[in-house]
Amino acid sequence: MRTPTSVALVVPVVLMLAGVPALGDLSITGLEVLPRLDIRARGGSGPPETLRLMQSEINLRFSINKDDEELVSFALSPNFETGMQGRARQMHFSNYYSVWNFGVDKPKLKAGQFVVPFGAMADYDTHPLILQPPYARTLGLRLDRGVAVEGFRGDLDWAFSLTSGDGRGRADSSYAANLRVARDFEVGDDAYRVGLSLLHGEQMPVFATQPAPLPMAKMGLLGRADKDRLALDLDWLRGIDNIRAELTFGWDDGDFVHGQWLSWNHPFSYETELTLQADRWQARDGVSFGLGASLHHRLDDLSGIRVAYEPRWARPDWGGSNSAGLVTVQWYRNFALEW
Repeated sequence: MRTPTSVALVVPVVLMLAGVPALGDLSITGLEVLPRLDIRARGGSGPPETLRLMQSEINLRFSINKDDEELVSFALSPNFETGMQGRARQMHFSNYYSVWNFGVDKPKLKAGQFVVPFGAMADYDTHPLILQPPYARTLGLRLDRGVAVEGFRGDLDWAFSLTSGDGRGRADSSYAANLRVARDFEVGDDAYRVGLSLLHGEQMPVFATQPAPLPMAKMGLLGRADKDRLALDLDWLRGIDNIRAELTFGWDDGDFVHGQWLSWNHPFSYETELTLQADRWQARDGVSFGLGASLHHRLDDLSGIRVAYEPRWARPDWGGSNSAGLVTVQWYRNFALEW
């Protein structure tokens, strides 16, 4: 196991700021150390049966302040063990970024490795979940390295990011430029957030059409394309139900592609909730679509169990239809340490 470079650099800084009086007007606040375990058993038709440690990580968060004003905050998530491989691992792990403040009501600068603020991903934390929105198909990545500027203007929140376009690495000449604006509404007892995203990228990853929701693609199944994307996303809190949706349109090297995703979450109580979703993606080499159902039960405030079933289908242009039925059981445990 190799300790990430970012952690090796940050830990001495934390210790120095916490223990050296000479730094005077600099201080650390909100220090959180949040270890997490996630174990999953998977089976069904298609994938082999597995029982493995999906992730073992530590989430570190803290802020550096000067004269009681926050200068910069850090979010670091070193992952020490995971069963995920290849591009799937790169899309799902981990945050390593800083957020720099320039004053009240002014934009903030984010730098490092972070979730691309495109569509539903900007507000929907998919990291601990079994059911996933179709970012693997719409963008081919979830986490990317670069910089982003975030702020608000009137009733609009906005974010602009410029990233490598290839996740943790960078292909020759690859990049992605993304702009998202979102606005909150209230109508009666319902709350809405509506977002619009625009992205242009070059030499971004493209997966071959297959049923898997998060492709573990070998190099032969991974292509590249210049991408243009427009996405509309909705986060609708209707009473106790949370409905999310995303419509995506665009082009891969000039070929029209499009997709839809819909998710509905219903809590029966604080302990138990049900999530249903459906997605479809029309790629330049075929179409894939699927359904999903997940039941989540909290054992306590820090741990819980999820059981999910996903029937999925794909019709690639080069062959007949194929399908998979995925059954996943997840146990997770969070550990909260705060100072």
